[in-house]
Amino acid sequence: MPSDPLEAYEDLQDVFSKDVKGEANQNLIGEVYRASCQFLAKADSQALKSLVSGKEYIAFKLGKRLSRAVNKQLFAAEPKEWVVFCKEIASKREPGMESERITRIIYSVAASFFCFIDLTKDGDQKTPGTFFEYLIGHLFAWRLDVNPKTRLPVLNLDMEASLPTDFVFDLGPNRAKFHLPIKVSTRERVIRVWAHQRVLDGVYGTGRFLGTPVILTETKTDKKKREVIEICLPDQWRIYQMHIAQLKRIYYLDVPAAYSRLNDVFPPLIVKPFGHFFAEADTLQT
Repeated sequence: MPSDPLEAYEDLQDVFSKDVKGEANQNLIGEVYRASCQFLAKADSQALKSLVSGKEYIAFKLGKRLSRAVNKQLFAAEPKEWVVFCKEIASKREPGMESERITRIIYSVAASFFCFIDLTKDGDQKTPGTFFEYLIGHLFAWRLDVNPKTRLPVLNLDMEASLPTDFVFDLGPNRAKFHLPIKVSTRERVIRVWAHQRVLDGVYGTGRFLGTPVILTETKTDKKKREVIEICLPDQWRIYQMHIAQLKRIYYLDVPAAYSRLNDVFPPLIVKPFGHFFAEADTLQT
């Protein structure tokens, strides 16, 4: 077993696209989590000043390096929990596990590797982002029991063409398909998620693709002041949902309170912890 998180990550890179829903990916994600937890056990944890009501955040510190903010209530360095979770979803059906626990496990897997990268590499945003795509892409594929596509054919009278996409999951004839953007955070760039959904609606018809983005968090840390804030744009989201396209769900691992409140206003914009996906995956198309 790889003892270095980066080695396990590179092994995952080598096999991921061969079978996104494959058990090999699940095992290697577990190895990344285990090795990251072993590394973080050598680091100190430091409380941050949370300016987010109801949430506590910490960071890991090694020498002069400080990691990104980690939600204290969501994070647990317990690799055995990933093993338990994998056994629960082995049937590729709704697991017999509370959605809150599922969210904590998946958050911990992502956050542990992100913090490892923060403490060992300078300015590397690509590696954590790619790992998060592997993690969420695999879990979606495993639950739906189908591998995703990243290009779709487009009807064109003059030439053959294809549309590059986020992960899309085709469950077969006469069934809606899932459109899965995966983001570490969104901020101003979130309009791209609605724009991409609009393109899919325009090419294939409204309702054929269910937009279900999965996002890690919207926190930002001032490392000098050791302060954590959330950057949210709820009013813009409502405008996008009304005037650009309709997203079916927006899933978070660390749900911002400002976006959670969108569940109770018009237009319908349902924001949930990602753990809920596993219980409702079979009913989202109805």
